[in-house]
Amino acid sequence: MSREQEVRDAIDRFVSRVRQDLDTHLQGLAGDLLGIADGDGAQGRVTIERAAVDVARAVARGGAHARHDLMTRVIGAVRRIDDATTLRGILDALSDGVASDAARVAMLLVDDVTLRAHRQHGYDGASMPADVPMETAPVLARVVASKDAATVRPEDARRQPDAPVFLRVPEGRAGLATPLVLAGQVVAVLYVEGKARQESDPGEPVWTDEVELLVRHASARLENVTSRRTVEVLTGPS
Repeated sequence: MSREQEVRDAIDRFVSRVRQDLDTHLQGLAGDLLGIADGDGAQGRVTIERAAVDVARAVARGGAHARHDLMTRVIGAVRRIDDATTLRGILDALSDGVASDAARVAMLLVDDVTLRAHRQHGYDGASMPADVPMETAPVLARVVASKDAATVRPEDARRQPDAPVFLRVPEGRAGLATPLVLAGQVVAVLYVEGKARQESDPGEPVWTDEVELLVRHASARLENVTSRRTVEVLTGPS
């Protein structure tokens, strides 16, 4: 049995148990996954192992805020990303995967100095994502330049009234813009909005952990199915 299958089997066992009692069995899953991931040292780890371990830790941190279907939801998203065989298919699977626990999602493709709207969830009317020059969206330009994720908050819109409408975060929410890096180049930016952190929360909302691990998994899949012509394929006609 392959190591990836071992991890999938461990996750499947947990999904069955979680329907009965998430809190009781969480530590058992974490132990199973960490044991598999550590068996051959860091060199032998595969992306899905890291993702699974991160999900277990995210659920543990989330406590009461982590819903019982979290693992099932993330596992399904990972598998849809795995099943995608094209660049656009991977990005679509990622967008759809994070949308299940987010208020709004926008996938933007990097085309030189322009961000092209590719896929969205949760928007309507005038707020729909559109193609934007990077100079009009400083937070996204910073994400592309630094290759690091950035948080977007409601007060940002007040400081930057000319920012794109789809980046104006309502009160009570927070936005997270995360780059997808391929061969050292940012080829897309995933923007996700969800519930903001509350004062009583022990850490950041669990949805931010979901976004981080699914983006990481999608980036690994992109590396597996693409070549040096990635940017031309992504920004060319469908």
